[in-house]
Amino acid sequence: MGRSVSIIIVNRDGRKFLASCFDSLFSMERGDFSLEMIMIDNFSHDGSADLVREKFPEVRIIENDVNNYARALNLGIKHSRGDCVAFLNNDTVVEKNWLRGLIEILSLDEKIGAVQSKILFSDGRTINSVGGEEIEDFYFRDIGFGERDVGQYEGAEEREYVSGGSVIFKRDCLESVGDFDEDFMMYFEDMDYSIRCRQKGWKLFYAPQSVVYHEYHGAASSELCEYFCSRNRFLCLAKHLPRRLPRSLKTSHFYLHKEYERLYHSLIQAIRKLVAHHDTETVLRTLDELKDVVLEVFGHQRAYNFFRQLEVALGLRKITVGIYDHAFHFAGGGQRYVAKLAEILQDRCDVTYIANKDIALEKYKEWFDIDLSRCKLKIIKMPFYEKFERYFIDEGLVVKEKTNPFAVISRESLHYDIFINANMLTKVMPLSCLSIFLCHFPDRVKERFFSVDQYDYLITNSDYTSFWARRRWRINPTIRLYPPVDMYSKTGGTTDKEKIILSVARFEIGGSKKQIEMIDAFCNLCKKDQRVKNEWKLILAGGSSPDNPYFNRVRRKVDSLQCDNIELISNLTNAQLMKLYREASIFWHLCGLDERNPQLVEHFGMTTVEAMQNYCAPIVIDGGGQREIVEHGISGFRFKTTGELESYTLEVIRNRKLREEIAEMAYERSFCFTSVRFEEKFLEFFSNVENRLLGGEEAIG
Repeated sequence: MGRSVSIIIVNRDGRKFLASCFDSLFSMERGDFSLEMIMIDNFSHDGSADLVREKFPEVRIIENDVNNYARALNLGIKHSRGDCVAFLNNDTVVEKNWLRGLIEILSLDEKIGAVQSKILFSDGRTINSVGGEEIEDFYFRDIGFGERDVGQYEGAEEREYVSGGSVIFKRDCLESVGDFDEDFMMYFEDMDYSIRCRQKGWKLFYAPQSVVYHEYHGAASSELCEYFCSRNRFLCLAKHLPRRLPRSLKTSHFYLHKEYERLYHSLIQAIRKLVAHHDTETVLRTLDELKDVVLEVFGHQRAYNFFRQLEVALGLRKITVGIYDHAFHFAGGGQRYVAKLAEILQDRCDVTYIANKDIALEKYKEWFDIDLSRCKLKIIKMPFYEKFERYFIDEGLVVKEKTNPFAVISRESLHYDIFINANMLTKVMPLSCLSIFLCHFPDRVKERFFSVDQYDYLITNSDYTSFWARRRWRINPTIRLYPPVDMYSKTGGTTDKEKIILSVARFEIGGSKKQIEMIDAFCNLCKKDQRVKNEWKLILAGGSSPDNPYFNRVRRKVDSLQCDNIELISNLTNAQLMKLYREASIFWHLCGLDERNPQLVEHFGMTTVEAMQNYCAPIVIDGGGQREIVEHGISGFRFKTTGELESYTLEVIRNRKLREEIAEMAYERSFCFTSVRFEEKFLEFFSNVENRLLGGEEAIG
């Protein structure tokens, strides 16, 4: 035997256990062995590492880069120097003979590779484990679990399985068997390693004279234990006994407890493990036996999803993404938002846009300067809406229909790994492997055919929208992702501005953007200050549909004033819009003025950010998402009434220095909402979605 022992303790937020654990280790009988003690810390947040550094400076602390117990074990082995390596749970206390008892058994035979302690519960009288054994269908139990310790396990015995809670390995055994399998993360990794030890010819033993007291589920919850034991059972079967995998589904705790999503996800991971460890013939035979069970357990649609997802998880093809935007044919902020997502994804995935009206992808280059040339476009006409000959797809028209008109889109979603509902249609049921609902605002209440709660992820565009999604739908958003705004001009600044007040907003049929109220406010400013009338101009710009009654009403209003300093512009190109932003000094946004309906208040306000990126001083409504953009009195002004709007506007018109200072601060503030920020946050989110689709495990909190 060697003369040095490394003791490795993996810790995750175990501060309350560590003092007693290390006190017992430093108080035990060491014999003539040299010891090193190593603590691997898995992202603790409770000051564990600081406590150990202060009270036990002899302990070497190594930081793990992920919360993965199996990886921590490998990290400990890599950094240890002992001829023997002992692993001990952090929620344990050892007796004085703990190490000596292990070493004595380990020394009996050169083929003994590992020895487990007698693990008692913290009451000191009840057995936790004296080894492991399979009971049925690859379920395991701790030998002696729950029994009173009355001397029934006082003899050293060979075991098929040893528990990682308190165990020692010879270095030679660890080197011959190899690393712990990090796919197991936690729990069952010791069962897997026991199998591999025996496959290499090593014997495993139990040492009754090595006693440790364990605070059961002290460092990890019983729920976490149950999940990983059920999930890792599949991994272990796939790795070592693949022919038993198909029949194990209906005996799993996931199946018995009706946790079908966990069963589905764990099975994807198990098949990845199967493919990694077995030849093609074994894999195909196992999958052939599995297909009928999968169909029976999950039904036709989910079984179809399952085998499609396997193609991706096994690297056989790229991820397919379907993006449905019923307003794809309309140049709006929501369309720009999702088009940026498509642009980000089009080289990473196979992206298809799904639209209802005839239009070309090239239009988005003209409207938003966004290149979607690597995306595909699929036009699906909807019979229910074609008969109305409406420019918009309005789900409010679905009132008494027996069948859901959007079922045609649902059926299409089945053909994609990830389906993104890009524009808030609540009646589209997702049938894809994974699904994302983009919510710019929860316009509609829960009603017939409501399906938002069937999506895997909900993305909102502002805290304002998130608040109303929780309140109106009782759904917690997955992430808040501010829209991407990149309208920075390569030229210009605060000094070469013209005397222009600009508003950029759609001419909504209902008038929610308040262009008429802006005209009235500007006329009042002209009455209050002759310089405004003689020197300043109001420009109202925005998208409009053909024969828009509200736009026509605004035009008649302007014409009736016979005023040369109010200009109306519809459906600008990107270049025209950039020119307006460069020239304008002040930006107005009134959406939400005097509104009691929360959906008629600006949900975010991309055009406000665009203006700020071009050194416009923003004066905007104090409501909705505008509160998240403009810092009152710093990067702009927020008003509640048209009187306040006029007052703040006159203040910045009369004080050029203030106007330029506000414009400079607005420009700096605008960097919080850039495409770079948007892409970083979206890709962080999407990598988790992608990882889930590929069969990876979500991070442990």
